[in-house]
Amino acid sequence: DPQIVDHYSYDQTGTLLRVVEFFTDIYIRKSYNVLQTIRQPEAIVFLGDMLDGGREWGDDQWLEEYERYKSIFRNRSPHTVPVYDMAGNHDIGIGNTVVKTALERYHKYVGPTNQVVNLGGHYLILLDSLTLESDTPAVSAASRQLVERLANETAEKPRLLFSHVPLWRPDGTNCGPLRQSPGGSLLNRRGYQFRDQLFQNTTSYLLRSIQPTAIFSGDDHDTCTITHPVPSKNGIRRAVEYTIGAFGWASGVPIASYGLLTLYPEMGLPAAHVVQNCYLPYQLGIYKVYAVSFVLSLLIVAAYCYRGSRSWHPMACKPSDDDLASEVSEGYGRLRLSPSPSPRAEGLPLPLPASMPGKWQLNRAGFMLRVLLAMKSIVVVALPTY
Repeated sequence: DPQIVDHYSYDQTGTLLRVVEFFTDIYIRKSYNVLQTIRQPEAIVFLGDMLDGGREWGDDQWLEEYERYKSIFRNRSPHTVPVYDMAGNHDIGIGNTVVKTALERYHKYVGPTNQVVNLGGHYLILLDSLTLESDTPAVSAASRQLVERLANETAEKPRLLFSHVPLWRPDGTNCGPLRQSPGGSLLNRRGYQFRDQLFQNTTSYLLRSIQPTAIFSGDDHDTCTITHPVPSKNGIRRAVEYTIGAFGWASGVPIASYGLLTLYPEMGLPAAHVVQNCYLPYQLGIYKVYAVSFVLSLLIVAAYCYRGSRSWHPMACKPSDDDLASEVSEGYGRLRLSPSPSPRAEGLPLPLPASMPGKWQLNRAGFMLRVLLAMKSIVVVALPTY
């Protein structure tokens, strides 16, 4: 799920929202650009939830956020690499709570919510399972028609089913060792405009009708890998469902992730696929390193500037007549000078003792200025690299 942060993510507004959007957007944008360069994909599939509050907005605000979304997920090869956006419950709602205006807007500006893609010797079934569970025929018709068509057709190539919401599974089904959330299993909660899993009867209907070789889902923001029994003419076989984690670092799991699907077409051997769960940099951990580094830099700079901002100030003291007479007589005795008038009598300044007491004083304004200038230099060097 891309699910870029907005007002509906954490109920933030104003400056705080802008700061959160800035840091989450720059992380996603950098990651997406780098991945396009190093992975060089032949196609990209987003599993839904483009925007966190998409279904709640009017057209003007939605279009503004959609432009922001496109600027973050900019396709660097639009003529050669197709991008398929699936709808999520945050985009259009789910089941009987699908927002009709949001669904129509999605069709108008983004594209169809149901697609069949022929790629790499496989059929990618991008199914709108959100509208499929609606009791309103006008809403669910397109999704049901696709499922029925696939059920009546002979599968010439392996089918890979893509659904925004994960399929049903028995309570407590373990998600495997890659899951980050505590508990180890995907819950089955329901609430306002969300559902953790499709209904059990919907799941059975899809597995029986589509006969998928593998299933890919999103919505949960965390990784989960399980198997489903798929009834077929030759008995029961197993299909693996891969729930792919969220792409952003502010989505409720420590480390953002994505799925890498490699397709092998039939070339003397049966068509096959390989799935890898891949992880992005641990951004919160990076920020912790930044914070510690900043504090250490500040302490080192402060210690250096403290030494350079101090100066020695002698204490003003007046020598006694006995000290003066002793030093003067000793000095004259060593040099064997002829008698001369007394310095005091001539109005000359009195010589000072050899050791003069005093103290170091800190120029506070100079110290603060030195620290600020030094930290400014550090920031000027570090910030552009971020």
